[in-house]
Amino acid sequence: MRTRIVAVGLTLLPALALPALADWPSFGRALVTAPGDQLGPVIASDGAGGAIVAWHDRRRFPFNIDVEHVLASGAVDPGWPVDGRALLSDVLIATIVPQGREFPAITSDGAGGAIVTWPDARNGGSGLDVFAQHVLATGVADPAWPANGLAVSSASGDQTTPVILSDGSGGAFIAWVDGRSGSTVNDLDVFAQHVLASGVVDPAWPANGTPVTTAPKAQTSPALVDDGAGGFFVLFDDLRSGNPGVDIFADHVLRTGIVDPAWPVNGRAITAAPGTQSGPRAVSDGGSGVIATWVDTRDGNNDIYAQRVLITGAIAQGWPTDGQPIATTPFSEVSPVIVRDGASGAVIAWGDARSGHHNMRAAHVLGTAAVDPTWPAGSVPLSASDCEEVAPVVASDGAGGAIVVWQQCFDIFAQHVLASGKLDNAYPENGRDVCAIPVSLQHEPDVVAAGPNGAIVTWEDTRDGLNDIYALQVLEAGTLDVPGPGVSPGISLALPRPNPTLGPVTLRFTLAQHATVSLAIFDPSGRRVRQLAAGTFSAGEHAVSWDLRDEAGKAVAGGLYLARFTTEGGRMTQKILALR
Repeated sequence: MRTRIVAVGLTLLPALALPALADWPSFGRALVTAPGDQLGPVIASDGAGGAIVAWHDRRRFPFNIDVEHVLASGAVDPGWPVDGRALLSDVLIATIVPQGREFPAITSDGAGGAIVTWPDARNGGSGLDVFAQHVLATGVADPAWPANGLAVSSASGDQTTPVILSDGSGGAFIAWVDGRSGSTVNDLDVFAQHVLASGVVDPAWPANGTPVTTAPKAQTSPALVDDGAGGFFVLFDDLRSGNPGVDIFADHVLRTGIVDPAWPVNGRAITAAPGTQSGPRAVSDGGSGVIATWVDTRDGNNDIYAQRVLITGAIAQGWPTDGQPIATTPFSEVSPVIVRDGASGAVIAWGDARSGHHNMRAAHVLGTAAVDPTWPAGSVPLSASDCEEVAPVVASDGAGGAIVVWQQCFDIFAQHVLASGKLDNAYPENGRDVCAIPVSLQHEPDVVAAGPNGAIVTWEDTRDGLNDIYALQVLEAGTLDVPGPGVSPGISLALPRPNPTLGPVTLRFTLAQHATVSLAIFDPSGRRVRQLAAGTFSAGEHAVSWDLRDEAGKAVAGGLYLARFTTEGGRMTQKILALR
């Protein structure tokens, strides 16, 4: 007979039918916890429900660009190096004068790997140049590509803030802000280049890139969108008009590297309204056009507008010349993000200040330019927390809705808005905490769709005193984890009650059949604090009480703890916040 250890308070209580949490740790999977800061994570799908994350890494002086692969199961790929694959050699980075702008962008390669691009100053006097590297699904830098990365552009002046888009053939299109024409902020242009899967720059394209726009004054903040015909759209902020303010322009680049001659030279204004229009974000319209959104001050207030442009360069029929108003309340609306709706429209989310600080809201704009009348009038609130909500990112849920992620005070939250405009009932009213750890900062999120109705979020995390990179999966059902392999039906671990708690907390679990179980408390570092139950239990509902003391009987400090429940049928985890 196996022994059984049970904490005081074991009773039979009704079980709660709640989703199980398993392989993904409750507070996120650590992708890198190496010395120094890891900053600016960006994420791409691996095509199999997992993700590849790249970041600016400062464990080695002065910096490196590193990547890591997290599987759909929540495990870090064991074939990849611990704490990530460095893309630059120690010998090279020792020669680079850091500029503080060496942040990566990433896209999937369509074969389980990714292409990463970044600027660095390895060429000294020429300023920052743009480089790219291909990481295979095995975690190895593609040996067909140059060691330390392919030079995408090494023109004079600075080439900065690269953005990247898959070309659909294992290569990528890359665009950047380019300073080769002068040395002031009024001399910035936008250039682009095509990198082939073989690790060379497309020989049909000009060396050091195609000039997308060299209009007077500055063009910045490029965004790339597939045109559905082998080329791509580039959208950018433009100061040429001097109205004064910034306008949003777009241009179309063919796969051959030629800027579409059917479009106006230096791009088409998708809005030239008074005031400033800036920060374009854009997606495909599902055909061969593009839908963009931006912050607009034409009425003396920060509002949200959108525009649809066809591959011909014409504004889509029914869309106003200077854009469709999406949110024009008297309150400040900022930081719009956009995702396809699966048809010809898009879901747009932004921060809205009607409560005195910014909370997330969303609206659905149809391909006809109409704001979806079946959604709540104006927009749907995603959260009404009493905290400033910033840095939103968004991923499609694969069913016409969206998963919106943001930083809320010092934590990361998510909300799921359905195609109907209703919020997913499985999510809390003000969003689900992806990661909320007291006395630490979780910030700079990025997100990618990961299989049906789910997404993977990555962020910077200071729980260990420095900035590390973490990731976590968010499912449509509102869980923050996925069932581990072989989790049996009928097994559940309910939410602890009360929680947060000043005193004893009750943990309820349900078994479908007689089974051997373990229930233990761990701190966020993975150290076991208290074994509550171990042994065999009959089918049915059980409850165990934890008195907030460790194995030695000492009261634990306030903070977050993990209750981990393990059976032959799988493993589940719940969070407990102890108040002291």
